[in-house]
Amino acid sequence: DGINSSLYDVDALSSSDIESISVLKDASTTALYGVRGGNGVIVITTKSGKKNQETQFTLDTSYGVQEVENFIDVLNAAQYAAILNEGSVTSGGSLLFTNPSAFGVGTNWQAELYDSAPISNTTLSASGGSDTTTYFLSASYLAQEGVAAGGDKDFYDRSTLTANFVTDLTDDLKVLFNTKYSNLQGNGNGGNQVFNALNFDPSVSPMEDGVYGMSNTITQEVINPLAGVANSYGDNKTDKIIGKVELQYDLLDNLKITSRLGYSGIWQQSKGFTPLQYYGVGHNRTNANADLTPRTEDDHNRVSETKQNWFNYTYELFGNYDFSIDNAHNFNVFAGFTIGKSTSNGLSGSNVDVPFNSWTYADLSSASGGIEDQTTGSWQGVSRSVSLMGRVEYDFNEKYLASVTVRRDGSTSFGKNNKFAIFPSASLGWVASNEDFFNSSVVDFLKVRASYGSVGNDNASPQFGTISTFPKYTFDGNIINGSTLLGIPNNDVSWENQIQTNVGVDLRMFDSKLSFTADYFIKTVDDLLFSPTLSLYLGIPAYPVANIGKTETKGYEISLSYGDEIAKNVSFNTTFNFTTAENLVEEINNGDKYIWGSGYGIPYKNLTQFRQGESPGIFWGYKTDGIFQTQAEVDAHATQSNAQPGDIRFVDVDGNGKIDGEDRTKIGDPFPDFTLGWNFNLNVSNFDLSVFTYASVGNDIYRGYERGLNYTNKSASVLNRWTGPGTSNTEPRYSFVDGNDNSRQSDRYVEDGSYLKIKNIQLGYNFPQGADSPFTDVRVYASAKNAFTFTDYTGYDPEISNGGNTVLDTGVDRGTYPSPRIITLGFKLKF
Repeated sequence: DGINSSLYDVDALSSSDIESISVLKDASTTALYGVRGGNGVIVITTKSGKKNQETQFTLDTSYGVQEVENFIDVLNAAQYAAILNEGSVTSGGSLLFTNPSAFGVGTNWQAELYDSAPISNTTLSASGGSDTTTYFLSASYLAQEGVAAGGDKDFYDRSTLTANFVTDLTDDLKVLFNTKYSNLQGNGNGGNQVFNALNFDPSVSPMEDGVYGMSNTITQEVINPLAGVANSYGDNKTDKIIGKVELQYDLLDNLKITSRLGYSGIWQQSKGFTPLQYYGVGHNRTNANADLTPRTEDDHNRVSETKQNWFNYTYELFGNYDFSIDNAHNFNVFAGFTIGKSTSNGLSGSNVDVPFNSWTYADLSSASGGIEDQTTGSWQGVSRSVSLMGRVEYDFNEKYLASVTVRRDGSTSFGKNNKFAIFPSASLGWVASNEDFFNSSVVDFLKVRASYGSVGNDNASPQFGTISTFPKYTFDGNIINGSTLLGIPNNDVSWENQIQTNVGVDLRMFDSKLSFTADYFIKTVDDLLFSPTLSLYLGIPAYPVANIGKTETKGYEISLSYGDEIAKNVSFNTTFNFTTAENLVEEINNGDKYIWGSGYGIPYKNLTQFRQGESPGIFWGYKTDGIFQTQAEVDAHATQSNAQPGDIRFVDVDGNGKIDGEDRTKIGDPFPDFTLGWNFNLNVSNFDLSVFTYASVGNDIYRGYERGLNYTNKSASVLNRWTGPGTSNTEPRYSFVDGNDNSRQSDRYVEDGSYLKIKNIQLGYNFPQGADSPFTDVRVYASAKNAFTFTDYTGYDPEISNGGNTVLDTGVDRGTYPSPRIITLGFKLKF
């Protein structure tokens, strides 16, 4: 709708309000969007009314059930007890369980945590118009419980309101008003228990004598997931508003002036409560006695609250002028400017000793802790931007096409010497099918095109230092205020420059029943903005953003579509997409030529790297070469400290005769070799069927959800462990003493993440309406989301999210909340 937004704003929309979605990728089409177009632009157009139309109401409602598609294979209780016995004995200890088989299957914690959960969605809209005004109004409500815990512990509710108005004030002046409001409420505490469900003791019952079961063997980190749910309290609320006010004035017949004010606001508040908890004697997460009284005078419950606000506005003024010369040379000239401002602020606080250790009374106003137990914090920020832009488009008889775009962008994210930068782009096209010599009964349209352009990225905080104060240090019995550097400015940081080249062809054949599009693209990112790692001796927890290097992505995109009416009242259309791309880090501006990314586990293990000459976010660790079967094999191998028969044999990559940190190398790549998409739609009389399938091939996933602690549950693969020469060449011996560090980051945790997923299936029926029917349209439908997944990956879902973090989190599965299969029934009425 012409409102500058982020993907984070999409959840303010009801899908029923969306008229169309298009994706802009090449440099020529994204150039006018400036810094927002660096990674492509998603253009979402919401519905509007029509002139001289009576009010039409639409009710669309659905109800569905969500279920976890599969569980991860872990040990049952008897297997767990037997493995722990083996681990204890092989490390010099005694048997922990006298009769492991007596435990039987025990508790499947995944089955205890996950359950089917409801989801419902209802939208009511009204649209219409008069001679001069059109309108579209809608309200929607989405209620979704989580498959982990559900209820008030794991849910997401969204309410939305949409209002779109267009009014002709005069024959030449039009005003457009669009606004969208959403209220989001949710809690994700169930998802926080995924790793507990995978790693907790299966010999423990969910409940014992009215309290949650506790393990006598696990005394750190991992807890009963049901107890974790019960002791997790939170409340998150967000209000959003995005919209615009726009004036369009036809100054001349072919000159239109547009003035647009876009705005967005987010008001967010959250509260969390950590009660006094008892998870067993000696457990490191226990802070209370069994009767929930404080274990020591330093143990307390704690409540925390945060309020944050963001407000953005963008003002745009631009003009479009169209003219022709000799009815052959056609021009469109565009010129304009934008200014923007973003402000933000936040306030947080926490305190201890909430009355009755109860969520009911969890509020800062009721907590009675002293000043030494209180924490407070506040922040505020502001950033501004300004841009000038111009574009000239030309075509000769709709055969030869050309365009040139230039932007000059300014941002307060950079120091005074780097605030402004110029980003040009250009494109050429040839519509061969419009040539006089082109005469084909098969080919309807043929266009060859090329574009080159650059856009900037200013994703860096304004460059000023920040200080954090700490009013909690005690000297001689007195509380003294202190402060420390929280962040330092980088006055040399400058614009990131994203340069993209596209060459493509568009083809339509057989009366446009068949469409084909192919693109080759190269995208280079110079002066890449990133937060590098600094020495801890600087004492600065927040790293300043810097221009750290250069990346290049190149590849192909192909789209093939076909649609036809193959019989009376029988038609179909299908679209197939293929994409392949190679990502490479060309340069890193530091001496090491790499930057460590994210990791996993306790103790923490570095895993991903941003390394020159490799894909960004590769997995970096040790290569393995089977299992040592005998002492002779250990002796013949490079020096590997404390290795024994049954341990993993790590590869001496650098050939220096010993296994050390220098032998770490690339062990996986989270990016696919190619992706495929297939969309199929079939209409038979009043029935319609749509199917969307997606595939990712060649991507790796690192299995980072397993805990290496001695007493936690294990993957069922440990049943194939080494127990003597020749018994296994994939799974090491099991012992509580792991002198060889078999659990270090290595390719034994890397799996092929390729998958084929039937993401959506929908079958609908439209009831015929007679002339006397009060309805203009009645439709019922059934759908399945995440219907089927075909993969060799042993985790929940190979389509894992990076959690909204950086590229260096891609492909690392830390116990990702499973994507449920959703079966939905719904109906739609128009009247």
